[in-house]
Amino acid sequence: MTGLLAKPAQDWDAGYQFVDMLESFRPSGGLARGPEVFALFARLSVADVGTLAGWIVNRKVICFEWQARMWLPLFQFNRADMSPQAGLRDVLQVLTPDFEPWQLAQWFARPNTGLSGQSPCDALAEQPVSVLRAARADLPGMTH
Repeated sequence: MTGLLAKPAQDWDAGYQFVDMLESFRPSGGLARGPEVFALFARLSVADVGTLAGWIVNRKVICFEWQARMWLPLFQFNRADMSPQAGLRDVLQVLTPDFEPWQLAQWFARPNTGLSGQSPCDALAEQPVSVLRAARADLPGMTH
C-alpha cells in the first residue's frame, strides 16, 4: 500500500515544482513547449530546425520533460534570431555533467545566493560571468 501512496505524492511534488518553474521563468520570457520553440526557430533563425534539435540532444540548451512534453525556457534564446544567449554555453558545460535536465531547469529558475538572490535565468543576459561563477559554486561537492 505504501508504494501506491508514494506515486501520487511524487506527482503532486513534481506538479508544484513545475508550476514554480512556470512562475519563475515568466519574467525572463516564460516556458514554451517544444513545437512552439521549433516554430519560432523556423521563423526567426537562419539555421534549420535540425540545429535546434541537435542543441537539445547534445544539451547545449535547457530542455526538460513534463507530462510527456518537451519544455524549453525562452530566456536562453536571443529573441531576434533564436541563437543561444551569450554565456549559456559556458554555464551548461559546467552544470550538465552533474545535473539532470529537470534539475538544470530548476537551478536556472531559483534565486541564487551567489547572484544576490537573483535567479540565473534573470541574471544571465547582464551578468554571464557571475552566473558562471555561481554555477561552479553550486556543483556537488563544492564548498561555499
